[in-house]
Amino acid sequence: MRRALRRLAADPHVLLAIAVVLAALVVESASQARPMLVAVQSIAFLGIQIAAGLKWRVGRPVAVDTARLLLALAAVMWMSLGTGDPATLPLASLLLPIVAMAAAMGTRQIVIVGCVIVAAAVAAYVIPSISTPTIQAGLLQRGVALGATAIVLAIGTRRTIDLLERAVAHARESSALLRRSSHQMAAVEAAGRLLASNGPTAEALDSVMGLLVDRFGYRYPSIYTRHGDVMRLGAQRGYETVIETFDGTVGVVGRVMRTGKTELVPDITLDPDYRAASPDVRSEISVPLFAGDTVIGVLNVESGQDAPPLDEGDRDTLILIGDRISAALALARERDALRERGDLFARLAEFGSAINASLELDSAHPVIVRSVATALETDIVTLVLRDAASGEDRIAAMYGGDDRYLGVRILPGEGLSGRAIQERRVVSTPVFRRSSYPSTVQRARTEDALTGASVPLLHEETVIGALSVARRDLEHPYTELELDALPLVANQVTLALSNVALHAKVADAAIRDPLTGLWNRRHLEVACARLFASRARFDPDDRHPVAAILFDLDHFGSFNKRYGHTVGDAVLRAFGSILAGRLRSSDIVARYGGEEFVAILDGASVEEAQRVAEEIRRELEGTRVQGSGGEELRATVSAGCASLGPAVASLEALLEVADVGLQMAKRGGRNQVVAA
Repeated sequence: MRRALRRLAADPHVLLAIAVVLAALVVESASQARPMLVAVQSIAFLGIQIAAGLKWRVGRPVAVDTARLLLALAAVMWMSLGTGDPATLPLASLLLPIVAMAAAMGTRQIVIVGCVIVAAAVAAYVIPSISTPTIQAGLLQRGVALGATAIVLAIGTRRTIDLLERAVAHARESSALLRRSSHQMAAVEAAGRLLASNGPTAEALDSVMGLLVDRFGYRYPSIYTRHGDVMRLGAQRGYETVIETFDGTVGVVGRVMRTGKTELVPDITLDPDYRAASPDVRSEISVPLFAGDTVIGVLNVESGQDAPPLDEGDRDTLILIGDRISAALALARERDALRERGDLFARLAEFGSAINASLELDSAHPVIVRSVATALETDIVTLVLRDAASGEDRIAAMYGGDDRYLGVRILPGEGLSGRAIQERRVVSTPVFRRSSYPSTVQRARTEDALTGASVPLLHEETVIGALSVARRDLEHPYTELELDALPLVANQVTLALSNVALHAKVADAAIRDPLTGLWNRRHLEVACARLFASRARFDPDDRHPVAAILFDLDHFGSFNKRYGHTVGDAVLRAFGSILAGRLRSSDIVARYGGEEFVAILDGASVEEAQRVAEEIRRELEGTRVQGSGGEELRATVSAGCASLGPAVASLEALLEVADVGLQMAKRGGRNQVVAA
């Protein structure tokens, strides 16, 4: 019952019937004509409309709606004629709301109802005015007025309804377009979030292409992203063959890359820059993608020959999409840059600890180049150092390169290292070809082209060398951040080299005599202990001989008292130089005490030791030292030699025998060599 009542309440025919019936009853009650007759007619008319309303919905079928309008029209005419007063027909004005309702329902309804009303007006007014002379006055005018009013009302209502219907349709169309645009932009935002979170990966860029095809209906979309000086294809849809790269010299994409301006080409045959990837293309739009003021990509859309040419509306849509993609790409670039910076700083922190872990000269250089390779994620590292004595720049260490060239000289201005040293600045190149290698390493076993950079090593404003890095992948040149980090790496390397040199100097000072430059007694004992330990691992019959020479400058105490310690020090330095020059690098030569010196000759016999000692004695005897007064002074030395067989197990045992020979030389008059 409630559903039936709701249906009748929404039925305009039933509502019109109720209004007509109530109006008719009120009019007839006021005129006191035949209200009971009108009541019967009204009930019959209302009952029929209610029954029709329960059976058929409004508008389905249209013929039923038209029939119900005609029924309402017939009911009004029936009730009007039932009053019995053809001169007035007071209920005839109820035809007007029927006319309005017919006009609201449609053109066919108003035409049919209009024709019926004209016929009814003729029957109700014109015929009585002719056939009944007694009521002729004014009757014809009322009929004409009723017909004209109905026509004006019908036309006005129909026009108003048409305007309203068009406005509603436009509003619906606009709302649908707005919803579609909203859905499209929501999809763009979703793709933008994917780009921002994952970066311009192949999957993320392909999702943007799918969006342009599925949501916007573009047939040939593509997107290019910047890699160095070129735009490289990131993703595309629709093409069978593609243009992989643009360098900015050709193509509409290249023009956008150069100018940074959006290009709309309605007819590609008229554009001299156009380069075709598909013969089906008719028009093109290219939109630059920005990060700040830098073009980082190009969004490109082309239409086919069977589609309308792209227009300003498409351009505005793609500019809006490009802005979203640009923001996402810029955000991804910033995120990647922050991650790269954080990773680089973490590696630099580890690098600083790694290169300072070793202070030994032999291992420090390999550790440095290996640590640089890890910190900068590079393939080849070359450490070039300047020789303090000759001033030449030579390769001191190498990682990932041809190590046959260790020690090779790098000439000034040649290669990245030579340029960095000469220009005292960071130098880099995305493509470093073999023809640009230093002339001394042209034949190195490495790639014919690398991407590389070099930084000078500066210690207290003095160039001490250069650090060069290179990658084999030309598509992975050093970034601006990495080039900015190179001086930091160079400072760390310079500091590490300084620490190594200082450590070597301190270590050397601990085992060398500062006056003569020879080993001191501590090093003598350690070196001899190592020597005898090595001999002990062999069978006695296989042990090689060891000889010792013990020197003592003659009357050196008296010499010092007579000529002063400065002159005495000069004698000591002169004798130390003679020892260093006469003995082999494999021999152990040390200052044993104040004026005593020891030479250990591994593998020498006592005769060989005696011969060497005699040569040294004669050279010192012929050496002149200038006294404080300018006079020429000379000193002499006595020496004892010893060489023991396989049973000798310590330095002390060997020196005891050598000391016997020394004492014999002294007792024999000094300035001589005696073998014990």
